[in-house]
Formats: sequence, C-alpha cells, structure tokens
Amino acid sequence: MSAQANQPQISQSQQPPTLAQVTAGGTPSFFQREDPIDTSVTGTVESIEAQQQRDMDTQKPKYFDNGQPMMQVVIHIATTLRDATIPGDDGVRAVYVKGKNLATLRQASRMVSLDFPHVGDGFTATYTANGEAKKRGWNPPKLYSYEIVPNQDQVAQAMNAAEPQTQTQPRQTAPAMQQPTFQQPQVNAQQIK
Repeated sequence: MSAQANQPQISQSQQPPTLAQVTAGGTPSFFQREDPIDTSVTGTVESIEAQQQRDMDTQKPKYFDNGQPMMQVVIHIATTLRDATIPGDDGVRAVYVKGKNLATLRQASRMVSLDFPHVGDGFTATYTANGEAKKRGWNPPKLYSYEIVPNQDQVAQAMNAAEPQTQTQPRQTAPAMQQPTFQQPQVNAQQIK
C-alpha cells in the first residue's frame, strides 16, 4: 500500500492551528463509517484545499509505492447542522474527497463549467454506493456523488466582466423637419376635356 522507504521529505509551511481549533478538535467530518447509503449533506462552501492523506492509525502522511504523496481534497461547508456534544458548533462540516471520488468531483465541476467548487458555491455530497474492496477483508471504498450550484453573485460578476463595456453617448436629435405644405391643384377647363 505505501512504501515507507520512498517517503520524500516535504517541508510544510502551514499555519499552526488556532487555540479554538485545538480545543474544539477541528472541523468535524460529516460522513462517518457507519453511515447508510443515501446519506447526504448540503451547504455552502466555506473553504477548499488539497492536503496529503494521513494513515488512520499512525497519523503519518501516506505515500504511493512510487513515493508520490497520496492527496485528497477537503471541502468545508457551512450547514444548518448543530451537534450539542460539540462546544460552540458552528455547523461547518468537512467533506473529504479522495481516490475515485476525485474524478466524480471533477465531473460535477465540469457539469457547471467550473474547475472545482469555489467559496460561496452551494455543495451537496451524497454517499451513493460501495466500490470494490482492494483486498479480501478490507472495507470497500465509499463512492459519492456531488452537486455544485455556482455562487450566483460570482456568476453575475463574471458575466458582467465578460461583456464589452460600451460607452453610451448622448443621443443627438435630428433637426426638426418642416412639414410639407400642400396646395390645392389648379385645374383649368382645357385639362378636363
């Protein structure tokens, strides 16, 4: 699964967590091991970042056999959920996207013409099925579907920025035209014959 000898030394220039984050235990993950299929969460994207996966037992960074880090996308979404057992729970939940689910997230992003979800976008993640276990006795990976609703304020700003700015010049009125005057035709006796 991972080759310990091939682990490159990676310098991490991450900001240390705040006191509130340390005492609260971090942002709770929405999805849990015992969740049934069709469990879903919806909210607004607060932050999105790529980070290296960690071993669940040792908390050490995970690597592929070739030495490349195993990466995941972590999306923090603001929800209406509140857990009374979490002091000061603000409703923000983390959704972790890794493995085959990264391709599913890319596809959901492309469906709404995005490169990935952005802060302010509506976001729904749904546990849809189990994949194939890699080894006998291992749990199968969970498969998810994602739906993204682009932030309408950002869409409007992008659309306005894309439109060429035309300067409106004051409308010039054409000079008033004189109405023609018609005269009664003059007919003489010879023209009638």
